[in-house]
Amino acid sequence: MRFPIVCIGLLLRAFSGFTQSPAIYDVVIHEIMVKPGPPLGLPPYEYIELKNISTAPVQLKDWRIAVNKREIILPACLLQPDSLLLLCATAAVPSYRVPNIRGIDRFPALADDSALVVLYDAHRRVMHAVDYDAHWYGTPSPPKGGISLEMINDALPCSGKINWTASTAVAGGTPGNPNAVAQPLPDNTRPDLRYATITDSLHVLLGFSKTLDSAVAADPAHYHFNNGLQVTSSRVLPPLFRNVVLQLSIPLSPGEIYTLTTMALTDCMGESSGLNTSLSIGIPQLPEKQEVVINEVLFDPGPGSPEFIELYNGSQKVVELASLRLCNRKADGSLGPWKILSSTGRLLMPGQPLALTTDAVALSNYYPRAQPENIQTVGSLPSMPATEGSIVLLRTDSALLDELHYTRRLHFPLARELQGVSLERLSYSHPSDDVDNWHSAATAAGNATPGAINSQRWPDAGDSLNIVLAPGVFSPNQDGIDDWVRLSWTLPGPGYVGNIVIYDIQGRPVRWLARNFLLGNNGYLQWDGKNENAVLLPSGIYIFLIEIFNLPGQVKRCKRTVVMARKLN
Repeated sequence: MRFPIVCIGLLLRAFSGFTQSPAIYDVVIHEIMVKPGPPLGLPPYEYIELKNISTAPVQLKDWRIAVNKREIILPACLLQPDSLLLLCATAAVPSYRVPNIRGIDRFPALADDSALVVLYDAHRRVMHAVDYDAHWYGTPSPPKGGISLEMINDALPCSGKINWTASTAVAGGTPGNPNAVAQPLPDNTRPDLRYATITDSLHVLLGFSKTLDSAVAADPAHYHFNNGLQVTSSRVLPPLFRNVVLQLSIPLSPGEIYTLTTMALTDCMGESSGLNTSLSIGIPQLPEKQEVVINEVLFDPGPGSPEFIELYNGSQKVVELASLRLCNRKADGSLGPWKILSSTGRLLMPGQPLALTTDAVALSNYYPRAQPENIQTVGSLPSMPATEGSIVLLRTDSALLDELHYTRRLHFPLARELQGVSLERLSYSHPSDDVDNWHSAATAAGNATPGAINSQRWPDAGDSLNIVLAPGVFSPNQDGIDDWVRLSWTLPGPGYVGNIVIYDIQGRPVRWLARNFLLGNNGYLQWDGKNENAVLLPSGIYIFLIEIFNLPGQVKRCKRTVVMARKLN
């Protein structure tokens, strides 16, 4: 008797554990207990939970999990669709009441601060990888222990940090059960091109903001250089697939700047970036003193914001970030521990600012004027006390490039609240030890500008004052057309404070738009036609009374008029 082919396939699956070859992300790392003690309600053991998010069973025999550089081999386990497998030390197995659990001899230790965890199949293909750190908990400070990291939406396996957070389960985790934080989280991020470095004259390493579709990114046709430079091959680096190595047709020429543009690269969900798709590169040179300077510092961050130090390349050289170090200067004059700024390398181009922080995502979310493409995550920053300290910028050969001794006294004297407000450099050409070369970031700019042009700076030329109120007629009816009126300004220098009051045609004040507001060189404020009680005002003519002053006593006053139109019923 001959069995139909379909029946043979069913028998193989039923009796021998036969499965089809899984695709990447069919099985994902779903939950991690990094620091089990002191426990809240779970056994005091580390664990890793896997989940089969595919529609077919997967045989995990001879699969591997690597934690940093230590690997373990998984035993046989036919993991059914939409099911979980808990992995822990062999001695920990009796402590869990979980139906699908496997004990692993010499289970790898999970570091409390950060680690790279990679899941490989039996053919050593990457199935999933996570590079967690303490910021993944989504709290200002990591939990003391007993709380796991859980994936929020298993349909977004390559979204990284935004898709992980601390478990909300009473016991501190959900081993072998659905994640307590599970919800249909959206992912609006895109695979932006963030940085590049040159490994040698024929190879360029690119860094992207998130995991790429490795099959798409491995096609050289997606990369274009100017100046006739051709890409002969591209290699996407596992296990995170965020870096691509390009091989060039001819060597790069010293002193020449090239522009690279990427086209139609997608992440693992098929989304592409339409914004940050190009950057400039060139062969790097060593900077001399004051060619790369400390440009902005946040040493007293607000709740939920990390500290940052921003550098600025004021030279005409391309500078390799890996050639630089930061440290603090101690009270006895000695230097503190040197901090590595890049492990993979990153080019700092002429005229480019770059903010260094321990959590680029949190910093970008905290400050509205932040430029994420110019923010770099580092393992740690030099110690920066909230009242006074010294920051030193060095080359790896110990050559001193810049040094800033900061105190709270460098902030704007009229500022009332300094927490969360950065210090900005006013001039790249003036030395860092000039106390007049630093100023509080403008309130109008959100109190800090990481990765962006400083809100407070000495103008390049001229002494102009320009205040514009536009459009002349606005209609706050939420139709998307002129719903706001914008007051924008350009000022002749830093340190101006503004008071802006709106009056109706009878001369009655209806809205304080700004009161003792630190303006910055450029900026704007918007008005939606509402009074102090958030009630929409009637149509008519409104007058903006603007008063601008600074510490030397310069005062400028002006009026601007706008018409608010309302539809008649």
